[in-house]
Amino acid sequence: MNIEIMELKQEHLSKYNVENFLFRMIKESYGLDYVPEYHYDIKNLIGYYIRPLKNNFYICIDKDNDKIIGSSGIRGYDKNYNIKDRFYDKEKTASLYRIFVDKEYRHNGIATKLLKIVENFCKNSGYHEIYLHTQKDSYGALPFWINQNYNIVYNTFDEFGTIHMEKVL
Repeated sequence: MNIEIMELKQEHLSKYNVENFLFRMIKESYGLDYVPEYHYDIKNLIGYYIRPLKNNFYICIDKDNDKIIGSSGIRGYDKNYNIKDRFYDKEKTASLYRIFVDKEYRHNGIATKLLKIVENFCKNSGYHEIYLHTQKDSYGALPFWINQNYNIVYNTFDEFGTIHMEKVL
């Protein structure tokens, strides 16, 4: 397998049809189509990930067929979740978004490679911790995050099975 992980640039958006990839992954993973209150960042990848200095987005390309097979977004924490005993801030806390690997390419270490690049970016950008949330029924997600030394900080027990996690850098 010949893969390359690169920072998302404006010219990649149409070349690799990044938005389409992300919405396909969301549909396969969560059964959702576009929901404005959840997916606004996908419609503005430049504004949320490419332009801001402490934000970034990575894509993984299968170089054998020049196809996007994975993604990972990082940006300063910008939510107001009520997470028990946690006070995150945009300058010190990074939020992880849109970590996806095409199902045909899973179990090849791609997500781990993406995550290592993201974690290095976060350290170099001055973040102190990384926040993410996942759903307990999302295929392989919770075991993956725990294996990568992310800790559960709050299990909401909501209808989505949302679990809030963090890793101190």
